Amino acid sequence: MADQGNNAIPLPSVVVESSVLTFGCNDDGQLGRGEKKKPTGTSIEGVTSSNQPQQVGALRGLDIVMISCGSRHTVALSTTGDVYTWGWGQMGQLGLEHHKSINLPTKVPFFEHHNIKLTYVSAGGCHSGAITDQGQVYMWGEAHWGQLGLTADFKELHQATPVLCKVIPENSTDKIVSLSCGGTHTVALSAQGHVYTWGRRDNGQLGLGREWFHLEIETDGVSAFTPTRIEPEAFGLEDVVQVSAGAFHTAAVTASGAVYTWGKEDYGMLGVGHTADIHVPRKVDFFDKDPARIVSCGGWHTVVVTRTGAAYVFGRGEYGRLGLGDGRSHSHPHKVESLTAHTIVDASAGGTHTLFLTDKGRAFSCGRTEYVAEHHPCTCMMWIWE
Repeated sequence: MADQGNNAIPLPSVVVESSVLTFGCNDDGQLGRGEKKKPTGTSIEGVTSSNQPQQVGALRGLDIVMISCGSRHTVALSTTGDVYTWGWGQMGQLGLEHHKSINLPTKVPFFEHHNIKLTYVSAGGCHSGAITDQGQVYMWGEAHWGQLGLTADFKELHQATPVLCKVIPENSTDKIVSLSCGGTHTVALSAQGHVYTWGRRDNGQLGLGREWFHLEIETDGVSAFTPTRIEPEAFGLEDVVQVSAGAFHTAAVTASGAVYTWGKEDYGMLGVGHTADIHVPRKVDFFDKDPARIVSCGGWHTVVVTRTGAAYVFGRGEYGRLGLGDGRSHSHPHKVESLTAHTIVDASAGGTHTLFLTDKGRAFSCGRTEYVAEHHPCTCMMWIWE
């Protein structure tokens, strides 16, 4: 769904004839339609078929329960716990034991061969991750920035086969329940509400502080390659219930609905005004009055859905990705007024666009298209497919 890998969209737990619909750029076969070009067709209500959601036929009948879109590849999870990938694969991000691009959904054989069932998937810039039914994490794809969470002596920079990533300390009974792969870093959430991060760290996107950034690997054994827990004090000793990794920033929602952001501060995408990069989680005080349910980090912007069903956005406004009626950037949360007639239950921020889902199952989008920038959210009409 998103064009900057960071967000996984879970579908209902009870799936009845689920369908996967894709739209957008298809240069690397990431739409999963068996071709590496933009599809052609007739216009439907003024929208050409190249921009119109179309069903991925290869996934028909597989009961897909979760989808995650990376920068140029896609990962899907079925109700049976199997994983399918497609799109650009030269960094090994498809996990298919080779570095080729694939334009049709293909089952990742590693998990089937090892009888491993998965419950969660996430696609990042050039890497991917998954969580097993035992709460373990497997990672694959580009490893240059440590985003796979493997040891510092791991030499494979383009890992084409899933590898176990040890996130939780061995003496702990905790387990990982969700995962978000960003541009070049990864964030994971445990059942006990703890946040772990690993990967690229230069903009503070790991949330571990400036002091940690300057520590030498040789002296303390800690590096960007090692999953590290953000201390609970950083979130006011509250349990964290949801996390999201963007291209260069990260965000979290706590049990009370507080929103924390950290990482690169550009265009106001942290929602706390124009500042220097933030290396530890910082609370976005705006949501004290309207607690959040969901946060999603895109390439250079952020979207928050509150418990009241409202959508708020901040960050880069180019191409109209904020849905505020213009292309201006905003460093503090702004409500998407054009959606006030709807109850928003989910949202996903991509590289240059944003999607919103209502409680009625209707999808709205705003941001970059092939020909124009849609400044106001427009109905994707995904609801017309059966």
